[in-house]
Amino acid sequence: AVLAYGHRRTAQRRLARLAEYGLLRGFWAANSQRPRGRFAYALTKAAREGLAQLIWAGELSKPTRVEAPSPVIHQLATHDLLVAILAAPSSRETYLAGWAPERAIALGFGGYLRPDALAVFGSGERAVELFIERDLGTERGAILAAKARTYSGYLSGHAVPMNVGFVVESARRAAALAYRLRHWTEHELPGRGKAPCWVTTADELTADPFAAIWRAPDGRRVSARAMASFEPAWQLPRLGPLCLLTDDGPEATDDRLLTAVGKLGRDIWR
Repeated sequence: AVLAYGHRRTAQRRLARLAEYGLLRGFWAANSQRPRGRFAYALTKAAREGLAQLIWAGELSKPTRVEAPSPVIHQLATHDLLVAILAAPSSRETYLAGWAPERAIALGFGGYLRPDALAVFGSGERAVELFIERDLGTERGAILAAKARTYSGYLSGHAVPMNVGFVVESARRAAALAYRLRHWTEHELPGRGKAPCWVTTADELTADPFAAIWRAPDGRRVSARAMASFEPAWQLPRLGPLCLLTDDGPEATDDRLLTAVGKLGRDIWR
């Protein structure tokens, strides 16, 4: 509804028709954190394989297949962030310029780095790249801190500054994670360059995505536009409601963004 159709019922009718064609499957998804569950749609295996053949037809080499490891409930929680950001009023100072999901990012990094999403925020003529890790409270804090180490080990010192944002369920969880990250920063890798890590809550981010406060381990509090940024080599699109109906919409979630991510992944692996 937010990306293309404008109305929820219209989107539901179109999704149901695609399910009749065998391109999608609809199902209920639930877990211990979300026992009531939610209804979701996903590509069928045949549709995914058919799309892969279309996308990679004529290529000299097909990329390694990477399956999305996150449970459906986890992926839906990440999609909720995208919906909130798209629906929020943007301005020249801050706007959404690109979004790529987990599977696509994992392909760009050969499966080693697999954040839940990559968001690109426009800030004037500059861009902020933010890897998003959506936490539903199912992982121990030590595991999240280990993810921060992995990101910093591969992203720090790169020509394009990268940020890592952890979106958690509660303020208490955010404070606990920030403490762990501060301890790691001060005692394990003192004085070395790292990819900046930030923490916020899902409620804060969805309430006002462009003004939401992200907390750094050292206590700094900034919005997305104040994070490390760079001047992109391409014209940044502006994504918002019904963006898939515009010329820039599909490109912002596909060619230019994923090409840049793929190049970043290759540069890191070299």
